Amino acid sequence: MPVKRFKKLRRRIHFQDNNTDPQGDRLFKIRPLIEKLRQKCIAIEEEGLFSIDEMMIAYKGKKAGSLRQYMPKKPKKWGFKMFVRAGVSGIVQDFLIYTGSSTFDEILFSKEEQQMGLGAKVVLALCRTIQKPEESFVYFDNFFCSLELIEYLKKNKKLESLGTIRSNRLRGCPLLSDKELLRKGRGSFDYRVDNSVGLAVIKWADTKCVTLASSYISHSPVFEVSRFSKEQKKKVNVQCPQIVKQYNIHMGGVDLSDMLVSLYKTPFKSKRWYLAMFSQMIDIAVNNAWLLYRRDLASQGKKYNKLKDFRINIAKSLIESRNVPRKRTSAAANLLPQNKIKVPVAPRPTEDVRFDNVGHFPVFTEKGRCRLCTNGQTTILCQKCNLRLCIVSGANQRNCFTSYHSK
Repeated sequence: MPVKRFKKLRRRIHFQDNNTDPQGDRLFKIRPLIEKLRQKCIAIEEEGLFSIDEMMIAYKGKKAGSLRQYMPKKPKKWGFKMFVRAGVSGIVQDFLIYTGSSTFDEILFSKEEQQMGLGAKVVLALCRTIQKPEESFVYFDNFFCSLELIEYLKKNKKLESLGTIRSNRLRGCPLLSDKELLRKGRGSFDYRVDNSVGLAVIKWADTKCVTLASSYISHSPVFEVSRFSKEQKKKVNVQCPQIVKQYNIHMGGVDLSDMLVSLYKTPFKSKRWYLAMFSQMIDIAVNNAWLLYRRDLASQGKKYNKLKDFRINIAKSLIESRNVPRKRTSAAANLLPQNKIKVPVAPRPTEDVRFDNVGHFPVFTEKGRCRLCTNGQTTILCQKCNLRLCIVSGANQRNCFTSYHSK
């Protein structure tokens, strides 16, 4: 496709009829695409270990109003905020785009859930679509975490959870102060367990103190981890509770997904804010497809393409699948000279196109050689592959059309 045509199509791209704009939905212009991708993500076979975190959709334009957020501590400081639930491998399983006070308009919360804060509501909304909650574990940081949320997930949703927690959300839990714990030395920790509700709270001292809460794990067993010591100018072994190790292993799924998006981002610079979201949706879909492809081939012990090559193959497949020659009108055909012109041999499609079982319709064309058996003449052409493939009955019965499209 020429660049000019691509830009022309991009200028006219729409995802919704503007005349049917409902009042209140701030994502109306791209809502159909968001919901279709979200349903596809939810349908993916789950890993059972999920992290919930923020993801930014970069956008520096000024057409989005208050939808655009400023996050000074993020690599992408200006843009749209997404809350994402992802597996440990980086596969996005569900997401929610922040739209201010209308974020949860389409979600029905119970009276108890309505009294919780923004972070807790995000977790509850994203956990509703988990297929097997009794077999799943959820991890989140201190923006979302509270003792009430962890207790509620375990009691009402049958979900085990773990997260870092802020000191003002501990409901008076009598842990040692940061100064006392740091005075004891690096690797020291203090903990409290409430067996009546199944809650454990641990404060651990590294270079700074961090507090974690969980409904399924505590401090034991204690491991040793390697940390660099400025005083000794070398790496030293430091005690580390089990809860910290589990958090570090399972919390990075959303960050991994965000990193994959930023590696080969679909370029879609535009003043229209919803095209930035469109670009993000494409990248999430492609990255999910690659992660599933890698998971399936790795389980079979086979080699797999890197993400860059995978994206290139997708582009080639889309180009070739649309490369169907246009039929000339009868008037235009009469103006052409009647002399026969040698037509160059059509290139064979890639295996992705050849075996995708989509749009391979037989049509009649001028008689020519079959591209599979090479010794038969046929008038049957695959409309998508643009190749002649014969179908012969009788003593020498064969069906090259079916054979060519079957593995």
